[in-house]
Amino acid sequence: MMQLSQITPVEKLLNTKEIAFYHDILSRPLVAEITKAEVTHYRQKVIEQGIAIDTNELIHTIVLALKKQSSQRLQRVINATGIIVHTNLGRSPIPQTIWQEASETVCGYSNLEFNLNNGKRGNRMGMLSKILSTYFGGESNILVNNNAAAMHLILKTFAQGKEVIVSRGEQVQIGGGFRIPEILEESGAVLRDVGTTNITTLDDYLKAINENTAMVLVVHQSNYYIEGFSQRVDINLLAAKLPEHVMLVVDQGSGNQIAGIPGEPTVANYLKAGVDLVCLSGDKMVGGPQAGIILGKQQFIEPLSKHPMMRVFRPGKETYALLEKLLIHRLNHDCAANNRIETLITQPIEWHQERAQQIASIAPEKLPLVATKFLIGGGTTPRAQYDTWAIAILSDESPSSLIKRLRNHNPPIIGVVQQDQVLIYPITLFDEELTIVKEFLSELI
Repeated sequence: MMQLSQITPVEKLLNTKEIAFYHDILSRPLVAEITKAEVTHYRQKVIEQGIAIDTNELIHTIVLALKKQSSQRLQRVINATGIIVHTNLGRSPIPQTIWQEASETVCGYSNLEFNLNNGKRGNRMGMLSKILSTYFGGESNILVNNNAAAMHLILKTFAQGKEVIVSRGEQVQIGGGFRIPEILEESGAVLRDVGTTNITTLDDYLKAINENTAMVLVVHQSNYYIEGFSQRVDINLLAAKLPEHVMLVVDQGSGNQIAGIPGEPTVANYLKAGVDLVCLSGDKMVGGPQAGIILGKQQFIEPLSKHPMMRVFRPGKETYALLEKLLIHRLNHDCAANNRIETLITQPIEWHQERAQQIASIAPEKLPLVATKFLIGGGTTPRAQYDTWAIAILSDESPSSLIKRLRNHNPPIIGVVQQDQVLIYPITLFDEELTIVKEFLSELI
């Protein structure tokens, strides 16, 4: 018992340099909680094993626990995976300029729901509605907190207790276990699947329609594609042939807003075809904040805006401010808000090689260049792969050990393991990150 009294008190441990370092990172109360837990474990170890008290060992154990906890906090990482819109890495980075401009609005009071013209309560959409119509097209629009909410709100408003026709080849599951059939069931709609996995015809849709049919739902084939003997109905033909009482809704999800990406119709194309509503992901589609954007005909947008669930799904002021600023810059073709996807997929292969060589030049024999492909990601254009150059790290360490060392860097560097090699993709690095990666590899080698 005398030996136990020699264990440094928690309050004194909290003030040691190594542990106090984590006060600003985790907060002092959380550091105290973790420290107390580790001291309790250490005391039990002393009792059971009869070991001598070693304060340095105790501090080291506490620091390891604090480091493990701190790795779970939301923090910046360096994306070296070759996937531009990486769902696990925060999807689309928001340009610094846009963030700074929006901060002037969100860090004070704003006219979020106040009409400056008449001094009365205003609409959250404000000018953003006009901006969205100018950017995407469509008569009207509304904003919710993500695309899953957008889909749920549409089904809840127009299809509760009614049938929704979906092609079997479009009953998808995306990341996190989100499944189209389950969202239909949850909303109270009844799924009516038509066609086969690879082929759905116009007749398949038309024959399935009855007096209880609310809509035909066309779903973007996110993260997969069907090729070979396959067929999908032209959206223009489908819009022209549906009866008046049946809505045509497109769950664009990730999809595309850039003309010229093969096999990916833009939102504008769907709206021009006569689709009633299109919903999409704001961060995946325009590189902005997470949001669900619903665009289409005024007669359908208005009931959505008045539905009780709209209050559940509406975003906060930050989303409105960021999206409005971003799209204004995009409409003005300002470089500060360039579409990152469009910029990167149009670079010549020489640009990719030169970028890789900037890093590999420190030790070409240890960092050979590898001709490979990069992806847009986020479910967009799953079959489209673009040429690039990556850097292989030749090391005596195992790939799993090396990739972990990259993750433990500050800031963490997220590479990939391919064919038993660790690869770094310069294509997804920001310019200032090239130096960070270069310095890390220089120390490693």
